[in-house]
Amino acid sequence: MMHALFLYQSKGDSAMNHAKLSGIFSGFSKRAKATLLSTVVFGIVSIGTPQISSATVIRVGSTPSSAPTGFLDINTGNYVGLMPDVAQEIAKRSHFDLQWQTIPNGALTQSLISGKLDLIAAGLSPTPLREKVMDFSQPVATDPEGLIIKDSNTRVYRSPSDFAGQKIGAMSGTDYVDMLKAKNNYNAEEVKLYDTTADIVRDVELGRIDVGIDDYPKLKYEEAKGGFKGMHVVNGYSPMAKDDIISFAVQKGNATLLKQINTALDSMKADGTLDALLKKWHWR
Repeated sequence: MMHALFLYQSKGDSAMNHAKLSGIFSGFSKRAKATLLSTVVFGIVSIGTPQISSATVIRVGSTPSSAPTGFLDINTGNYVGLMPDVAQEIAKRSHFDLQWQTIPNGALTQSLISGKLDLIAAGLSPTPLREKVMDFSQPVATDPEGLIIKDSNTRVYRSPSDFAGQKIGAMSGTDYVDMLKAKNNYNAEEVKLYDTTADIVRDVELGRIDVGIDDYPKLKYEEAKGGFKGMHVVNGYSPMAKDDIISFAVQKGNATLLKQINTALDSMKADGTLDALLKKWHWR
């Protein structure tokens, strides 16, 4: 993919800049000078909202092991799951390309804020704090938390109040951690933070924590695959995040990209494409 060079200028400076460029290229032949000038001037744009074109590459961040929300398929080397599949469909309808970057869950938001990413395609939910530093698309799906425990754990978990005296594990950087902190961890004995679901499941299996918290669709997806030996997802639990939603996040002020994402999502909802992807990845 060829990338255009973008030079930023103030409005009304075109003639002056053109004269300066002519001086810079004075040593070239007329034909070479004309070619170089036309190439550079073609890349000059005014400062303003980032523009998306058919040649644009959008840098997308996602986590490597958050199935079915988004994960790296080790067999193909491609990102798959609900959010990557939706992102690919958005890119197809909006005529831009995606460049995927593997980012740990706890570093996703900072990578977007610092400008290393243009888009987050993961299980990220809008919050008042996040909305101060990034912009979110319309909702893609709801995403309440679920619990995983050992089969030998006979405690009944009907609500977060049942975490009292328990050792709880959750993914760092997630809303669940913030929700726990807001309620003094529901009097849990300890809340341990992890980078991946696999780490949480391992410590549940080894008895290092009593309960693992993660996205309910993710846990059910793994359970359906037979991935939880001697463990199970709790049924009948009323989650903290009943109305939790996941959306795409873009850099603050990137109205062009945000509009294209929302327009594509509208059309995907209207023609049934989004619902089909939700069913594919166990949200339905």
